[in-house]
Amino acid sequence: MKKLFSYFIILSAFLVGGSTGLYAQQPFDVFKTPVRQAVVHNKSLQNSILENQKTLLDKEMVQGKLLPTLTANAGYGYLHSGFDLDLPTQQLPLTGINLFEGSQKGTVSTQVGLAGVTAKQVIFSGLQITNGKKALEHKAKAQELMTAAGYDQLAQEVILSFDQLMLLREVDLLIDDSDKRLRKEHQKVVKAIENGFAIPYDRDKIKLAMLELESKKAEVQSNRELLYYKLEELTGLPQRELHSISYALSEIVLDGGKAMQMNRKELQALEASQKAFEYVLKKEKGAQLPILFAFGNISYVNAFGTGMTLQDIPHIGDVKMSSNHLRAFPSYAVGVGMTWNIFEGKSHKSSIEKARLDLQINANKLDDTREKLSLLQRKTKSDYELALKKIAVNQQQVTIAKNNMRLASRQFEEGLLDVTERLEAENEYYKHSLNYFNQVLNQRSMATELLKANGNLYQTIMQ
Repeated sequence: MKKLFSYFIILSAFLVGGSTGLYAQQPFDVFKTPVRQAVVHNKSLQNSILENQKTLLDKEMVQGKLLPTLTANAGYGYLHSGFDLDLPTQQLPLTGINLFEGSQKGTVSTQVGLAGVTAKQVIFSGLQITNGKKALEHKAKAQELMTAAGYDQLAQEVILSFDQLMLLREVDLLIDDSDKRLRKEHQKVVKAIENGFAIPYDRDKIKLAMLELESKKAEVQSNRELLYYKLEELTGLPQRELHSISYALSEIVLDGGKAMQMNRKELQALEASQKAFEYVLKKEKGAQLPILFAFGNISYVNAFGTGMTLQDIPHIGDVKMSSNHLRAFPSYAVGVGMTWNIFEGKSHKSSIEKARLDLQINANKLDDTREKLSLLQRKTKSDYELALKKIAVNQQQVTIAKNNMRLASRQFEEGLLDVTERLEAENEYYKHSLNYFNQVLNQRSMATELLKANGNLYQTIMQ
């Protein structure tokens, strides 16, 4: 029985980092709810969605720069100033007196109130706004695709946990089946001892094997509880709902054509990023062109409480003047304007070169990703086909081991085998049964990896 329980140890290690699978022979609905809830519940994916929304807001802000802006302004101020005024000299015809001879000095003070509305709209931006908006649009698309790429990984993790639970159920059945047989053998040995046909050694060896099975039952239950806690954390679903999900642990047979269709979101995201970098480069080049804009203004101006003094006027002396108000309304102004940054050192040239480098870096990533995904596609397909072939071999091994165990049990009853040989046959049946379920999990893992490698896992579950 030591060999038997060494396989249980291997199985326990497998449960910690084992394979995954996709439920194919039962309706995919069994995984729809937990996977969908896991996507909604996952905080990293939620943050990715929020980041994507921020990018969309940036796009709206850039697009809004093509719309007119309307600003209102108002102000009040007090002005006091000295001045030196030189007017053309005028001679009075009768008296011959010269007026405004030389420059005249004076002071002026007034209070000014003003209010107005100004509208302004960009007519031509060198296509910076248009290209910037398109760049953000493709960036948002790339972010959305990268978020969707995380769905496959999360779905695989959820399915892995359920597959492990279904494996534990199969282990429970194997343990119970073996326990029934060993108890039956134990009763026979006890009676044989009473009749002098067996020795206590045989009874104790079977009893030890039964105790080992009890220990494994407790270990399986502990692993089951941990898996349900993990699923509860992944999906946010209550455990009573998780307990209701059950299915047969069997191999997956995929539609080769659909499974091999490349739909990898990371690849599509890099393609969208390539478009975004192309528009960024166009935007930076457009910064070399002038920006044209139209403007319009309507305003109200009122200068009130104005006082002005002209000093030392010949023949007159100081002249003081005042006014109650001077109003100008409405005052209109319309026109077009232009700004053109002709020379900015090397900043603009550096921005263009940086955009070119970003474009080339992303292009290299895109080519590299295509090559790696192509290799991964071939590898996962080969692993999947090999795993299917191995299952057929394992099924035959289980059948032979089961027949040998039944034969050994009859021979043990007839006294043709000792207890060690009888338990060895039991051990062989356990070993091949566990190997079979282990291979089923491996095949399910390869099928899931094939779907995931092509970006079709989440989509297949949700169909």
